[in-house]
Amino acid sequence: MDKSHPTEFGWFIVGFSFVTLALVYGIYYSFSVFFVALLKEFSWNRATGAGAFSLFMIVNSLIAPFIGKMVSSTHPKRVMIGGMVILGMGLTLSSLTQTWWQFYLFFSFVTAIGLGATGWLPNVVIVQNWFQERRGLAIGIISAGVGIGILICVPSAQYLILQFGWRITYRIMAIFIPLVVISMAIILLRNPPPHPFPISEREISHKILKDPSKTLGKWSPQPWTVAQAIRTRVFWLLGFSFFLANLITQALFTHQVAFFVDCGLEALLASYLVGMIGIVSLGGKILWGTLSDRIGREITYTMGITCTILGILCLILFNYFSLPLLPYLYAFFFGMGYAVHAALPPLITADFFEGRGYGGIFGLHVFFIGIGGAFGAWFAGLLHDRFGSYLLVFFITILCAFFSCLNIWWAGPKKIRLEIEKKGRTI
Repeated sequence: MDKSHPTEFGWFIVGFSFVTLALVYGIYYSFSVFFVALLKEFSWNRATGAGAFSLFMIVNSLIAPFIGKMVSSTHPKRVMIGGMVILGMGLTLSSLTQTWWQFYLFFSFVTAIGLGATGWLPNVVIVQNWFQERRGLAIGIISAGVGIGILICVPSAQYLILQFGWRITYRIMAIFIPLVVISMAIILLRNPPPHPFPISEREISHKILKDPSKTLGKWSPQPWTVAQAIRTRVFWLLGFSFFLANLITQALFTHQVAFFVDCGLEALLASYLVGMIGIVSLGGKILWGTLSDRIGREITYTMGITCTILGILCLILFNYFSLPLLPYLYAFFFGMGYAVHAALPPLITADFFEGRGYGGIFGLHVFFIGIGGAFGAWFAGLLHDRFGSYLLVFFITILCAFFSCLNIWWAGPKKIRLEIEKKGRTI
């Protein structure tokens, strides 16, 4: 396919990333149903079980800056294929688990490395480099792939667990998912994506060092490096906001099935509610991505955070009043809130720090995202073990939602976008 028309070819890349993220994050978000099966077989407490997922997210986050740099500087096909091989190995080994430390090693370490090399960060870096215009739409579409994974893979995993057990289910995933993604990568990732700033790293370093005020004073559209980005206040504001957002997301995603089972729902019905979140997030991610291009990231993010808070309030009410409608309202509102947490961080980061260094910079933000999620999943389990309830978790996540939103307004991506559009590309 002709690289002289990168946007046309870019939609094929969007399709690849959409399918890849659906399959990969089917593994990620199906942990909530494996979580119940593991607790039942091994009689682990919830902090121990959730700790496996927390370590999984920590490892996934630690490798993010390196994966981002690798995808930006080397052929992405090699990264994706290598990651899929590791992912398949990790799932196969996970199916052989007999003790908690083995699961931590096989799932939380090996599988996490494979998923980190094939998941959100590498696909975002690949796709955003193919688009200057309609970037919000493109990222929104591939984010919707994660929703498809939640919609299809989570209930499917629960069904397979009920029919064949969690060990066989992991083995099916270990074969099917790498086979599909590797086949697509060989066909579609034959050429690396074009970079928005097609200049060498030496030229970038020379320009920045020659005029360091460009990165420390009034914002300027330029190809950022990681070293320059971390010296800005905006980088840390965004990092903390994304940390809090994923703390909320993973605290709820990891424990929502267990919460509903505690409240008397069947495990299969609870998994369907998770699937509903996936359905809602499908349209939500495309909506938020497109809307943020038109009305601004701050307003869009605030609307999504409001949905998150409404979803959490539904859980609090359901804890006291077993109204059948409340779980479905939760699935809708949290699905919309989760969608904004997923779709907007790569766009907001690109508003400030696009260019060759974007992979490494957003990789560091993915590190914050992963650490927030890891802490949220573990901390929610710890609080439940201590107090016998998730209520305190829900109130803490509402507070986190407020500060996550506030940090985005402090950073002010809309002002930066307007300034960059006014200046144009100067480098």
